[in-house]
Amino acid sequence: MFSSLILLCCAAEVPAENRAFSKFSVDLPQGWTGEEQTAFSVGRDDEYMLVLGKRDEAGEKFLAQVSIFLLPNLPKDSAENFAKKMAELQSDASEPRKQGNFWRFAGEPRSQSFKARANNYVTATPERILIIIAQDPHNLGADKIIASLKGLQPDARELLGR
Repeated sequence: MFSSLILLCCAAEVPAENRAFSKFSVDLPQGWTGEEQTAFSVGRDDEYMLVLGKRDEAGEKFLAQVSIFLLPNLPKDSAENFAKKMAELQSDASEPRKQGNFWRFAGEPRSQSFKARANNYVTATPERILIIIAQDPHNLGADKIIASLKGLQPDARELLGR
């Protein structure tokens, strides 16, 4: 009886840690970290990137990664058109399809810090585009991260639709 109780306690999933960043909050599974950056592309302050990742024990290589970009919609493009353009730039990409608030497709990003097939999510307003690129070949928690993502600023909340 006692050994069964110990096994049950050890098998219980470790709860995720809720982390708040400047634009989003997210529940990070154990071992995941996050780093945000602005003005990373052309130096505009309204460019925002949040990279969440789980690294190997040595901390050298990513095992899974979720990259979130909140950008100005300079091309004034729809989410559908933007997702189709993104898919054209990825190897072996599926056709973007509407799912909830996002246009989604899978593909292999050509330039990436972590080599793995990605699930891509795109949504847009006339002012902003939200892009989420999830690479998690071993199912280490990217889906849970995306499901827990909450916007802390009005533009992020509007794009997430929650």
